[in-house]
Amino acid sequence: MPNKDHIAYIEENISFIKEPILIIGSKQYNFDHYNFYFEFNRMGLKDITGLDIQHGKGVDFVLDICDSKDIFFNQFSNYYNTIICMETLYAVINPFKAAENIYRVMNKNSILIFSDVFVRRIARMPTDYWRFSYDAHKILFDKLKFDDSKTKISIIRQNKLIDLVYPYPEFLKYSRHPDESLISYLLRKMNRKFFSVGLLNLPRLFPELSIFSFAFKK
Repeated sequence: MPNKDHIAYIEENISFIKEPILIIGSKQYNFDHYNFYFEFNRMGLKDITGLDIQHGKGVDFVLDICDSKDIFFNQFSNYYNTIICMETLYAVINPFKAAENIYRVMNKNSILIFSDVFVRRIARMPTDYWRFSYDAHKILFDKLKFDDSKTKISIIRQNKLIDLVYPYPEFLKYSRHPDESLISYLLRKMNRKFFSVGLLNLPRLFPELSIFSFAFKK
C-alpha cells in the first residue's frame, strides 16, 4: 500500500516515532512500491506489529479494527508509542469505532500518523466507503491533539506532498493549475464544456488527493 508520499511523510516525522509501532492495514501486496517494515528497519526501528482484516505478508494479527470486543484491544491497551494508519479507514464500515479502538491501544506518550483519501476513484481493497477532509480527521480522533503545521496534502499521481492550503488544490476549475500541462488543461476544459459524463469517460481527468496528519494524546 505505501507510496512515495507515505514514506516521505514518515521520514519528515521520524524524530517523533518511537517503538513499539503498530501499523493498521499492514498487508503487503505484490504491486506495492514500498514496504513499511523494510523502510522502518532501514530507519533503525524493529519493534513493529502489523494488523489487518486479511491474512497476508506483513500481518501479525488478523482482526476487524471496528470490533471492540476483539481480545487484541484489551491485550494491548495503552501499549503502543506510535500508530501508523494510512489509507485504511476509508475501507472500514465504522471509522468512528475504528478510531476509538486505535485510541485504546495508544499510551500516554504516543503519536498517530494518519492519512486517508479525500478524492479518489472507487478502489475496493477489499471495500471502499468513505472520504475524509482534514476537519474529518479531527472529528474521528477528537481525543487527540493535531499539529496543524504538520498537515500535508498528497497529490497522488504526482507523488508530491504540499502544505495544507484552502481551498484544497483541484484540477476541475477553469483556470490552469500551476502543475498542469497545457494539453491537459485544454482537454479538461473541453470535457467541462461539451461532455456531461466525461470525455471518453476518462477518470484520470479527476484529481486524486489524500490528507496526511499528525496527532498525539492531549
